[in-house]
Amino acid sequence: MKRILFAMIMLFSFSTVIYASFPVTQEATVLAEESSTPAPAPPQVDWTLAVVCFFLGGLGIHRFMMGDTTNGILMLLTAGGCGIWALIDFIRILTGDLSR
Repeated sequence: MKRILFAMIMLFSFSTVIYASFPVTQEATVLAEESSTPAPAPPQVDWTLAVVCFFLGGLGIHRFMMGDTTNGILMLLTAGGCGIWALIDFIRILTGDLSR
């Protein structure tokens, strides 16, 4: 058992040295700096929708506000997927992924 443990420690110590010692060329960093792409705009958060989802998320009212009546009815019948679906929607609204 001690030999196996010693072999594994030696293997991991050599593998970290191998992976940590790769050379970084100056050209790769210059090319990354030259490509000037505009930064993406921060997502817009619909705060009204976020507040309604926080307080009435289990009823699916925010889905009705978005115009998604099918999922709104499903959320109403399942109590927001026992709160999990409402929590996921709340996070998606705050990140700007879900809006009206």
